[in-house]
Amino acid sequence: MLGRVGNRIIHFNKLDSTNSYLKSNKELLQEHGLVVRTDMQTSGRGRASKKFVSLPGKNLTFSVVLHPQKPASEIQIFSLLASVVVARVLENYVNTIRLKWPNDVIVRQKKICGILLESISIPEEDYPILIMGIGLNTKGNFNDYPDDLKRIVTTMEFEIFRNSNTNKGLNKFLLKNETIFEELLVELENCLEEFIDNTNTRGSKINFKGKSALLNEWLVRSKSKGKKVCSLNNIQYQTNSKNNIGTIEGLTSEGYLRIRTETGDILTHISGEIIDLDD
Repeated sequence: MLGRVGNRIIHFNKLDSTNSYLKSNKELLQEHGLVVRTDMQTSGRGRASKKFVSLPGKNLTFSVVLHPQKPASEIQIFSLLASVVVARVLENYVNTIRLKWPNDVIVRQKKICGILLESISIPEEDYPILIMGIGLNTKGNFNDYPDDLKRIVTTMEFEIFRNSNTNKGLNKFLLKNETIFEELLVELENCLEEFIDNTNTRGSKINFKGKSALLNEWLVRSKSKGKKVCSLNNIQYQTNSKNNIGTIEGLTSEGYLRIRTETGDILTHISGEIIDLDD
């Protein structure tokens, strides 16, 4: 990958969706590391056609163009990478962070950040181009959100000041979106180098070790190994079916969940919802 993340940043006061903007302006997709950021998203999108609710000045929303030079079969791992990036930054501010497959960041079983990864093919590139969209709840608290979200979302500001042990003298006026934004871009560049762009002295790729380290870090941060879950896996199973209830055993090399079902089979969860049954 050529160029560094954040070398060029396009900033809007208001935008429908940073991911959608990039998809509508395909000439921008040719620039690895380009970032589109907005202070307010009016039609933010999440995974599986869900909406991301953006509040003026209280969310950090941006999308990054990535040229990983990987085939489509190796793209899923970047969802895990994105959530690790966010977790590494947030752990400097917030306790009890957990990751949920494929790319949600959770605090006390409430969502604090959503990630939308989309791959685009363009004639000029041999491999898919990635758009990595990140929406982080920074300011305010859950009461600022619509009624249907109040019980399932949280914010950095609320989590920092709900527990004096995490305060450590930090004044809330120091919690600035610009600072968090810069820290996320730096950590994304670090993780791309750490997990994806490893090279030996002859310059050939040896990223299999980096990929293994990424999978392991995600598993540790997710605390998901051994957790009982229900896998919908893009099919509307009954939640009491032994074919789709089981315990998480780990990840495949591509970054998909491996679940040991109650029938003893191994289920590879590729897409669809994962319902935690232990929470």
